[in-house]
Amino acid sequence: MASNQPTATTATPLSMMKKLSPFVFFYEPDTTVRHQPTSPPAPKLILIAAWMDARDLHIAKYITQYQAVYPMSKIILAKFFFKESVYASLTRKAVEPVVAYLRSQIESGDLSASPTQPEILVHIFSNGGSATMREIYQSFGSAGRPFPLHTAVYDSCPGRYSFSNLYNVFMVNFPGGFLRLVAAPFIAALIACLWIWYNPLRYISGEDFLTKNSKVHNDLDLVRQTNRSYVYGKADGMVDWRHVEAHAFEAAKRGLAVRREVFEDSPHVAHMRMDSGRYWKIVTETWDKATKHH
Repeated sequence: MASNQPTATTATPLSMMKKLSPFVFFYEPDTTVRHQPTSPPAPKLILIAAWMDARDLHIAKYITQYQAVYPMSKIILAKFFFKESVYASLTRKAVEPVVAYLRSQIESGDLSASPTQPEILVHIFSNGGSATMREIYQSFGSAGRPFPLHTAVYDSCPGRYSFSNLYNVFMVNFPGGFLRLVAAPFIAALIACLWIWYNPLRYISGEDFLTKNSKVHNDLDLVRQTNRSYVYGKADGMVDWRHVEAHAFEAAKRGLAVRREVFEDSPHVAHMRMDSGRYWKIVTETWDKATKHH
């Protein structure tokens, strides 16, 4: 006998958000909640640029925490897979819905094109997120109007080329056993080919995407920030903490207010898991500093 009961649907980790594309999701709180005043003011928009191949279940932990900390803020998420982060043309196409959403917010007056103090908090994860934001910054810059003044948290990024770090990035897909043994020499050969392509043959290939990331994020004509915080770990096997620190020092040398927070024992993009209280204190204090900047 057929059941008349409705079929149950399983909620996905990002079911609290609306899908703009396979890579882009957004969340807008109820308007009655959104228009309540706060002191200090909450971000009008939180932009999360996730790490490469991040699982929705892991991303959702940051989304739900932001909803708890800043319940009146809109949130837009950009998440990418490996090829979208490495090839600029694919990254550019993947971020188009983010850029369109941001421009619609500016045109509607919900965001200011030239705010006197930040309205946007950007949270960047790893080299994938760095590539995402690089393309967003460049898209705004090429249109003749830079990305609006904002503040940012850099989690485990940006990194530079390193054989061992890239090897670990590729090998995470081969956790153990015979397949890992078979894959190892091929991965090593691939990384060696990449080094040749982007170093001796740079005049043909141009700069690798990691070098591009580092340069763009410290181009303060293109990237207009009041302040930024770097959260990184010495146990990170995918991004060398010394590369992140060097980038932070360069940003400070260029006149940007920089905060460096080193986690001694947490691996790649796992600093929140290691010490959630400390992590979110860094995030909220980064935003608070931005609102007091002017």
